Amino acid sequence: MATDVAEVRAASGNAGNDAFTVFHKLSDADWLKVLSLSVQHEVIEGVRFPRFPADQLQSNFVGSANATALHEAYQFYVELKRQAAGVGSPLQADSRILDFGCGWGRYLRFFWKDVRESGLFGVDVDPDILSTCLQTAVPGKFARIQPTGKLPFDDGFFSHAMAYSVFTHLPEPVHMHWMHELARVIRPGGTFTLTMEPRRFLYFIAELGKKSTQDNGWHEVLAQHAPSVGQFLNQFNEGKIAYLPTGGGGVRSSDVYGDAVVPLSFIAKHWTRYFEIVDYIDDPARFWQAVLVVKRKAA
Repeated sequence: MATDVAEVRAASGNAGNDAFTVFHKLSDADWLKVLSLSVQHEVIEGVRFPRFPADQLQSNFVGSANATALHEAYQFYVELKRQAAGVGSPLQADSRILDFGCGWGRYLRFFWKDVRESGLFGVDVDPDILSTCLQTAVPGKFARIQPTGKLPFDDGFFSHAMAYSVFTHLPEPVHMHWMHELARVIRPGGTFTLTMEPRRFLYFIAELGKKSTQDNGWHEVLAQHAPSVGQFLNQFNEGKIAYLPTGGGGVRSSDVYGDAVVPLSFIAKHWTRYFEIVDYIDDPARFWQAVLVVKRKAA
């Protein structure tokens, strides 16, 4: 295996190699380059890479597509690995990681280098996007969940879990339901890395309300709630989730999906029976949303 990504060979020949075996020793930065190369090349170093869905579908889920979407995801991927190693639970070949709300499988492509494919799992409420994952051959095993259903895994099944831009959309009852379910399936000592909308998201909504035109449909919906930002800030300051019932269409009705701004004090009050708070990063220079890292306590 070439250690210099410039030497990595893209080809259209037979592909039967295992990605973990071929790329495991590659640096994260070089792995990003390989993944970016896979946008145009299906076979690299004898490994058949998953295809990418249509640009618009990618953007509908993550706001961008292809190499841009991969580069935007990279910092969260690196942070998850850094934090897990820092608490003595590094990603390893035999780890099991769950992407909760996996969308079109952007993050499972990253973890393909770190964990054997048998340890990669994704769940989502959207049956169509799960079909897309299967059709594009994203590595891992996939399962559909209901908005307030159960995770189809045994207690303590996972060593790691992640949720990127999922708890940013859940009203309190749904938020609490999935917190309990994730606590059930993460083993003691395992980590859960997720994103949350911080206070600054409410100021962002207030600014949208001052504009005569919006950049996209999501901003238009958010701007309609700008007059209520003061009320939302009061809720946030009281340690409550400020929830905007914006909805997402289809399986994402407004009673289970909207835009949620979650104070760290809410996490400290409701999560710490099961999880230890490891870190909370609210730095817009690094992440659009705040990043929360928690570690599962002993049962």
